[in-house]
Amino acid sequence: MLRMILLALVAMPCVVSADPAELPPADFAGAEFVDSTGCAYWRMTLDGAPVWAARIGTDGAPVCGQQPSVAPPGLSDLLPAIPPNRKGEAPQFPQDGRYAQVASFRTAKKADEITALLQAQGLSVLRQDYPRRSGALRVLYVGPLGDEDTARDTLRSVRRLGFRDAFLRVQGDG
Repeated sequence: MLRMILLALVAMPCVVSADPAELPPADFAGAEFVDSTGCAYWRMTLDGAPVWAARIGTDGAPVCGQQPSVAPPGLSDLLPAIPPNRKGEAPQFPQDGRYAQVASFRTAKKADEITALLQAQGLSVLRQDYPRRSGALRVLYVGPLGDEDTARDTLRSVRRLGFRDAFLRVQGDG
């Protein structure tokens, strides 16, 4: 018993000072969180605020090598996002110009694959998410595409990649 108390006292500074690589999502309800590096943390409350404390093993070392609690973000999750627009309204891109709407996807995996394909072609990709009951519908765009000739050439290239329904959108003077 005395050994456990001493171990807790020795480990305490480590517990208080060790932070997860990233905090869990705001809606995370679990008592234990494993960050993206595989290290485990316990949810604690300090002065009424939640704090994540490193889980310490019986050997006094942080418990690591665990499966992360939250899946890492996919490639398309890291793209610049534009807000969803209402039906019949044009999307609001971050800057004026010509953009190609490539396709929409129900699964993040497919959106990630297509993002990698488009980026391999040297294209700047943006995403737009529409929340659905069964996840989100993700729309991918490329752009801004420059002048009208460059935009049309890029659109042809995107269509040759298999996205025959891709089309141009213009915001502002284009």
